Amino acid sequence: MDLKMIREWDTVALEQLEQALSARITAIDDVRRRITELGDLRGWEGEAAQAARRAFQVVVQDLADESAVIGAVRRVTADTFDAVLHVQLEVAALMTTADDNAFVVSDAGAVTDAPNSSERRQHEFAVRDALESSARALILEAEDIDADAAHVLTHAMSSGFGDRGAGDFEAADQQGRLPAPAPPQNASPLENRKYWDAMPESQRREILERHPEWVGSSDGLPSAARHQANLNQFDDERVRLTAERDRLQSIIDDAPFGGAFTNADAALWYTEQKMKDLRTLEQVVAKNPDGRLMLLDLKSGERGMAAFAVGDPDTAEHISVTAPGLNTTIVDSFEGMVGEARSLGDTSVEQLRLQGRGDETVATIAWLGYEPPQTMGPGTFDTVRGVLDVTQSDRAAAGAVKLAAFYEGVNVASRQSDPHLTALGHSYGSYTTGLALQDPSPGQPVDDAVFYGSPGVNADDESDLGLRDGHGYVMEAADDRFVTEVGKTHRFGPDPGTVSFEQLSVDEGMSPDGIFRDGALGHSGYPHRGTMSEYNMSAIVAGLPERVVR
Repeated sequence: MDLKMIREWDTVALEQLEQALSARITAIDDVRRRITELGDLRGWEGEAAQAARRAFQVVVQDLADESAVIGAVRRVTADTFDAVLHVQLEVAALMTTADDNAFVVSDAGAVTDAPNSSERRQHEFAVRDALESSARALILEAEDIDADAAHVLTHAMSSGFGDRGAGDFEAADQQGRLPAPAPPQNASPLENRKYWDAMPESQRREILERHPEWVGSSDGLPSAARHQANLNQFDDERVRLTAERDRLQSIIDDAPFGGAFTNADAALWYTEQKMKDLRTLEQVVAKNPDGRLMLLDLKSGERGMAAFAVGDPDTAEHISVTAPGLNTTIVDSFEGMVGEARSLGDTSVEQLRLQGRGDETVATIAWLGYEPPQTMGPGTFDTVRGVLDVTQSDRAAAGAVKLAAFYEGVNVASRQSDPHLTALGHSYGSYTTGLALQDPSPGQPVDDAVFYGSPGVNADDESDLGLRDGHGYVMEAADDRFVTEVGKTHRFGPDPGTVSFEQLSVDEGMSPDGIFRDGALGHSGYPHRGTMSEYNMSAIVAGLPERVVR
């Protein structure tokens, strides 16, 4: 399969076939209804009458089988028509984009410069990569359509869709549906987006309803789709976690020492925490109906992971992503993070309004997509482990890979041509953020970064983080013991408060909008509503660096 074959796919013939099959089903069903009525043979009794009725029933059943087979074929024909038409429209749009940017797309999907094209600028290489990803995704989707349609038709030829085999006409129709393809494995955010775009709306709905786990946490997909997919997993996750809790409790109950010499007691504790996490997320969604649950992961780690957007990051001109640090969990911290995200967004919108830019929108995202160090847990030595973890880079390095992909996914999913993206990192999360900004993935999408309560970001200046000069900011409270006790050890690079980043005020005072702001207190007070530090973050998120207080 290649792009030429996709363009030449005869959708008119598919449409005509679907219409002919529909007419055939109508005719068969009409004959079946009439024979059923005649088969009553009212007034005729005896063995001959019974034999005649059985003969009529055989004819009626044969007609039902034929109708079911044709119905399944009609269904796959209709689904194939919709899917092919969608792919053809996407190919046409791809070719237009290529022409507009002086690229040539081969039938195999390779993208090259058009003859006599001028020297390329950096952003045009991103366009080329996007075109190639789109072409590959469309070819894969077309191959999947072709293979699935062939499978359904082969099954129909073997009479596998008869009414007797399928159970009823509706079941036969369902068996004739063109199934949605599974997502590519280990795909980049751009590849995820192209996979989603290549499918017609009917297949997207099928995935959200039947396979939400495929896409709920897939970076690069529209946030509304991720949100719905994650909500659709709530019930299944509750059932799964309840069953796991009961299984572990049974092991402990049957053990001679109540699980003291097994890992079951610790596993039970973590499972119960995840059940609490799930309840917390349900409450967050209920209290924030305008939000988007962009990540739900209660399986891959010891702790639950999640991300929640206040506002629509796909349409917002300004987007922020906040990564937290030590001891942050869903059950104990996430509602607070979402509340801080809402407050930050509200303050950013207000600052835009005051500058005559009230038509610009803001989305703020609370991201807990990794497992920060924890000093609390079921084990005797969990506190010691947590203290050791917070002085090591392992958890930050693992989280940085996920955070970098999340940044890229937000950028890929945006309908804005170049959304203004701000990375916010607190505590150990600032180190995670710094590593994420140094991720070698193509195209660093973050425009500004604010680090607060930071022990270090593994960088001397903005250029180390892929940021323009003057677009990296630091806030440190005088009484922040985490900065003084961990940051001054330089385990995570130089103290951000002493290098060439822009230093922002956290002290009480009057902000440029004429409002008195409180000072930030301790390690956790930076994002609190009404503080100078929150105001400064809002100015950066809103793209108003000239309004910050230094």
